[in-house]
Amino acid sequence: MNKGHRLLILLLLFNLTLLAQKRADIQLVVYGQGDAAFGAAVQSANSGVQTLWVNPDQSFESSLTQGDEILKVTSYQNLDGGLWGEFLKSTINASRCTDSVFNRAKRHLNPRVALNSFEKIIDSVSNLTVVYGTTIDEIRRTRKDWRLGLDNGSDYKVFAVVDATGNGALLQLVDPEEKISDSSTMQRIPTKDIYASTAFKTSLMIEEHQNVESIVPASVLIRPYAKNLFSAFDPNNVKALENSSIQDVPRRILLGQVLGAMAGYCAFFELDYDKINIRTLQGELLAFKAQLIPFHDIAFEDVHNTFIQHIGLSGILKGRTGEHGKFIFDPAGAVSTDEIEFVMRNIYTRSQIWFNQHSIDKLSVGETIDLIKFIALKGDEVDRAVQNGWHSRFHFESKFDANNPITRRQFAVLVDTYLQPFSVKVDKKGNFVY
Repeated sequence: MNKGHRLLILLLLFNLTLLAQKRADIQLVVYGQGDAAFGAAVQSANSGVQTLWVNPDQSFESSLTQGDEILKVTSYQNLDGGLWGEFLKSTINASRCTDSVFNRAKRHLNPRVALNSFEKIIDSVSNLTVVYGTTIDEIRRTRKDWRLGLDNGSDYKVFAVVDATGNGALLQLVDPEEKISDSSTMQRIPTKDIYASTAFKTSLMIEEHQNVESIVPASVLIRPYAKNLFSAFDPNNVKALENSSIQDVPRRILLGQVLGAMAGYCAFFELDYDKINIRTLQGELLAFKAQLIPFHDIAFEDVHNTFIQHIGLSGILKGRTGEHGKFIFDPAGAVSTDEIEFVMRNIYTRSQIWFNQHSIDKLSVGETIDLIKFIALKGDEVDRAVQNGWHSRFHFESKFDANNPITRRQFAVLVDTYLQPFSVKVDKKGNFVY
């Protein structure tokens, strides 16, 4: 055997070794074409999970990439975010995500530019491998994993799977005995009914469909078809899938993002779906700029957005219906002990002593600091830290004055910073778990 043949054999062996290694490293498989598949694959990979996206078509397509006419998306006004927001930013080569960037991009979506933006995001994601023109022919459950066989002869063993097809194509291959029986009747919650139960604390996405804004609680989405097999297909809402339009693209991408985060959580920690920590999952989605409570008066780029999302999800401060029927936070409004007492007593047992001694219509900055110090067992160092960091750390615009009424914005930032209510676990019903 000459040197050339030996070198060729060594290269072939090296490539086969790399291929086998890559296949062994895959932790999660996403199957499907389109917006939900895009959201699931990109999010799971962004979450640090080695992800394989199996696309049965020869290339990526979305309803935003079809035809030659300029498209306009009018849904999710002032509620854009997550991977949908990243896509919009990419279409106009903006340097950062803002509401004005989103609104400008949505008014003028060129299908060719949209395709380039989708492909650019896909190509830029680490931990993501995409195979086109390939189908999954077999899926079966072992004791701990899913075994998948592809029509190209490849096979994978993974901890979690997302079926992002529009018709549940992968579910049809699953042994019916693996199906999980779920009697939950929880549905999406329109913002007008958001506080009818504690489930709002578990929100995993904002949904706008047919001009109705809702939050989607964990009990609706953490309902896999089989163990750690999540699906974008909703057999109870087939007409919505059949009649979907470009106005539903944001919803489908954001749904895929949540599915990718959930499945990625299971794969990364090697835990089953019923062990998902809802707060950790929400934190991951917020880290990737998803919006979970639809406050129309808080800009996406607001420096305090995440603090306000945290405090909204804790229930300490609640939103309300404002002008034009939009759900708002009212960041400049006042804070009373009546509003915050019930939830804070539930989170911090010690706070009941403070509330027994205080009943205040408009809490001041100083009284809020006193409440924080009492609950956290802190001293006057908190006063100094708040005063010194009023502008530089907390980015408040007003002048520091302990006697001034505290705004809802300021209260949210200080309480989230020093008391961290968002770190208290909740179950799927939104009850606190200690």
